[in-house]
Amino acid sequence: MKKIFILFALLFGSIISYAQDLYLVKLKTKENTANYFSNPLQMLSQRALDRRAKYNIQLDEKDIPISTTRIQQIKNLDLAYIGQTKWLNTIMVEITDPLIVTALTNLSFVESVKTMVRNSSGTPSHKKEPKWIDLNVNKTEFNYGYAAEFINQINLKSLHQAGFMGNGVFVGVIDAGFPNVNTISAFAKLRSENRIFDTYDFVENKKDVYGADNHGTMVLSTMAAEVDGDYVGSAPKATYSLYRSEDNNSETPKELIYWIQAAERADSVGVDVINTSLGYTEFDDSRYNYTYADMDGKTTLISQGAEVGASRGILLVNAAGNEGNNPWKMISAPADVKDVFTIGANTSSKNPASFTSFGPNSANVLKPNVSALGQNIVVYNPTGDLSYSNGTSFASPVTAGAMAVMLQKFPKVSLDILKDNVQKSAHLSVNPSYQLGYGIPDYEKANQELLAINEVFIQNQVKIYPNPFIEILNIQSKNEIKAIEIYNLVGQKLISSSNQKTISTSQLKSGIYLIKVLDNKANVFTEKVIKK
Repeated sequence: MKKIFILFALLFGSIISYAQDLYLVKLKTKENTANYFSNPLQMLSQRALDRRAKYNIQLDEKDIPISTTRIQQIKNLDLAYIGQTKWLNTIMVEITDPLIVTALTNLSFVESVKTMVRNSSGTPSHKKEPKWIDLNVNKTEFNYGYAAEFINQINLKSLHQAGFMGNGVFVGVIDAGFPNVNTISAFAKLRSENRIFDTYDFVENKKDVYGADNHGTMVLSTMAAEVDGDYVGSAPKATYSLYRSEDNNSETPKELIYWIQAAERADSVGVDVINTSLGYTEFDDSRYNYTYADMDGKTTLISQGAEVGASRGILLVNAAGNEGNNPWKMISAPADVKDVFTIGANTSSKNPASFTSFGPNSANVLKPNVSALGQNIVVYNPTGDLSYSNGTSFASPVTAGAMAVMLQKFPKVSLDILKDNVQKSAHLSVNPSYQLGYGIPDYEKANQELLAINEVFIQNQVKIYPNPFIEILNIQSKNEIKAIEIYNLVGQKLISSSNQKTISTSQLKSGIYLIKVLDNKANVFTEKVIKK
């Protein structure tokens, strides 16, 4: 899967001998930019704008849609229109007549037309092999608590018990389909609480994503499934947007533009995290294949899109790939992007799974970043049954959900600081590897480290007194207090109140507790208090 696009200047005799080729049409500077900048809700939701403001990210031309007039003029030519990306100001088309390349080049708003063919000596193939054949293991019935293995391995349980389960955080999942997510009991709470926010199938251009390949359902379950204590994903209370970009029956460069379109839509509706358990290196038609040298975080089309996505204030989490035992061996795109949080797969004994892809990227950036359980991990199938599965495909969403929990806990902390502290908490932080990166994070350890950072943001804004106390705790805050919660030291919530400046603790015994104060600016303050 490569992408150093070759400019096709059509001269007689330069026609590639294949009947159909994919091209990228790069457009000139966008039109009517001032209108969009003065009315940003035409291109982004308020939630997306709020996320930009939180991270102090300015709007730019990449946010502006490609004009429908330009798109229509291209569609009027004798070609197959595949799709457009506003982030890259580029349109993908399929052309059978080389004269159309000249017609495209002559359009006044077109900057360049480049073929995606990278290896003219390659041969087209039309294989229909399942892409995820190495991920699925025989179905087994389980008893209570099988999700506990991957939750406990990353020490996420205490954050869940403290009430941080991804509430209010929006997660976009880009995958190959989500069959029966709209019906099976594993996602009943997700549906009944109206936490499926947006859906779209970019392969078939429709809203319904509840068909196609099983992969997305299994991926989603590691984050969002919640079955009355039998199984709890890493972010069971987050809000999800589900997008299909992958056609499991074929591997073509069209899927690269579908992914970028899905990421753009996720950005526009205001997601905070995107999980992608997909990766690209080679295609059914080998003329489009990339090499490891192209895994530099900048060359492939999808990696260029991921770079822009990360610059929008979205935490992009991506599976490293399952090529460790295969000739390719290395990570794939867009896991090669520097600012993408790339996830390897480990075993229950914390060793690298044999299949997990190796880093670094070809620019020698350490990849993967961290790892999570990916061998013999329990997931839900579209039948509603539990099964063991293997793959970085599942380590990635476990991590994406955990990061959503951290975003809920630390909404004001920058993504770079958040990722850095999670990496520092991991078991290989002193000596990272090219299979697991910094290793398996300890999210409670990262939480404790980040509390100090969070308190810097709100120092002198919150005062809790007296401490030690007898019965009544008072809270003084520069901002409006939205909630006060008191927990014991194992993370169980004992008392809560809303919109109050005091809290009564008459039902508590003498001892040490944690008090959490949330204000109307989304600041969170946590402190130990002692009851006499």
